[in-house]
Amino acid sequence: SSGINAEYGGPGTSGVKRRFTTGSKTKTYSPLFNESFHLKIMKPNEPNDYELQFSVKDWCFVKTDQLVGVAVMPLRCLIETGSIQDRLALGRCVYLTKENMSIVIILSQRVHDEVAQEFVKLKKLERTEII
Repeated sequence: SSGINAEYGGPGTSGVKRRFTTGSKTKTYSPLFNESFHLKIMKPNEPNDYELQFSVKDWCFVKTDQLVGVAVMPLRCLIETGSIQDRLALGRCVYLTKENMSIVIILSQRVHDEVAQEFVKLKKLERTEII
């Protein structure tokens, strides 16, 4: 069965729900998800500071879940359109520039900051290739 985790991050999100999960779809290679969730935006005037990261997983009860792919959408795109109607291209991992990688390294050193640790974990998700 497959499903989608949607996680969002940005300033002031430490006290609000940041992770949303769809129901699972079984016995299909092209699952369609028509689900909605509500985000609490702490600084609505600064949508460029927020993003949604989607990770599609093949959930398995017997072995570990397999990551199918990841996609990132800046929240400003969602605000401009009002919903996600387009398909998002899934990648093997999130591409990070040198500057972004430096930020992830700095945040990874904040071991007692739950939001920083979740952000680092999200940015390091990578699909393993099955041979």
